[in-house]
Amino acid sequence: MTQGIEHGTTDLTILKALQKNFLGLPRAATWTGLLSGLLIVFISTTGPIAILFQAAAAGKLTTSQTNSWLFAVFLGSGIFGLLLTLRFGMPIIGSWAATTTALLVTGLVQHSYADVIGAYFVASIILIAIGVSGLFGKIMGLIPHPVIMAMLAGILFNFGTKIFTATKINPFLGISMIIIFFIGRRLKLRATIFFALIAGVLVAILQNKITNPHVAFSVVKPEWTTPKFSFGIILTLVIPIVLMVMTTQNATGISLLRAAKFTPPINQIVGLGGVLSLLGSGFGGAGVNISAMTAVIAMSPDADPNPKTRYFAGVATALTYIAAAVFAGIFSTLFGSFPMELTAVLAGLALLPVIIASVSEAVEVPDYREAAMVTFLITVSGVTGWGVGAPFWGLAAGIALHRFNPLKK
Repeated sequence: MTQGIEHGTTDLTILKALQKNFLGLPRAATWTGLLSGLLIVFISTTGPIAILFQAAAAGKLTTSQTNSWLFAVFLGSGIFGLLLTLRFGMPIIGSWAATTTALLVTGLVQHSYADVIGAYFVASIILIAIGVSGLFGKIMGLIPHPVIMAMLAGILFNFGTKIFTATKINPFLGISMIIIFFIGRRLKLRATIFFALIAGVLVAILQNKITNPHVAFSVVKPEWTTPKFSFGIILTLVIPIVLMVMTTQNATGISLLRAAKFTPPINQIVGLGGVLSLLGSGFGGAGVNISAMTAVIAMSPDADPNPKTRYFAGVATALTYIAAAVFAGIFSTLFGSFPMELTAVLAGLALLPVIIASVSEAVEVPDYREAAMVTFLITVSGVTGWGVGAPFWGLAAGIALHRFNPLKK
């Protein structure tokens, strides 16, 4: 075994690993691990939820459909993290891709909710096949990474601009949130988006712009939606969803595990995420995968200096997600009481680091810049053809341009 690398219980059978890690929980439990888990879920119920509510509003979903969507993503994230953490003895954090949710802000305008559910089903089956086959690395090498990042930047572009268009509507609220967000970034606080939310809520209260939320601690009742399938949906939504889950979530989350000196179970991460996504698709689940934005909180020595017991932070996160799933309607009620400009600024700030990273990676390599810029512009344009949306056409144009560009080295 490589010196300094923590392998957890990867060398044990499933039953022996589960037994060892479950029985070892009392010894592994720490206050810092528990607080790390709570913090991860706190962050996930701010910016990412704001993005989800923008998508729900765009698709004119009912309250019960939105609650079901929240229930599915919370429960799937919790089960994903709990199973993998206890199986492998390392803090593997579940999540749902905020980038794929962002895609649905336009997707739910152009397509019905049943069409989107159908896209979830197909994307989940593809991810299961990738996990079972072990082809994750090979597939990642087939499509130029800068072109994928350019497509992602194009999808998220409008979220970035809405930070400032929403601020124009309510300058005091927007500027307050932006200032607090960047002060938090400068101070390197973990939950900068959470503090931006608090600032926005306080300003909205002073402006009397928050409707009185009637919070009820009632258990969510998941609502099934029968999926619809079409070829156009596969090109417009399925392919971008699969690529974004693989690049912005799985590849990043796996890299974070490696950086934290853990041996990531790649095929199991991809495969289980696909299975849980498939099971939750009919209830609105936007996909389950390893966390990329918040996982570092549980993986760092701050959660637990001992890497062999650090998996408790993963268990704490998972159980908190499951509890949040049961009472997901609370978040729906609270966010439903916020003014739209607060939600828009919050969603944009939550995605701002992703937008910066995607633009940077898209133009980093000179040979790919022209193809990446074409991909970006086509995706931003929103152009459609033959029932197929802009993300696919941007991706296709970028790949073709790079492949046949005689000027590339």
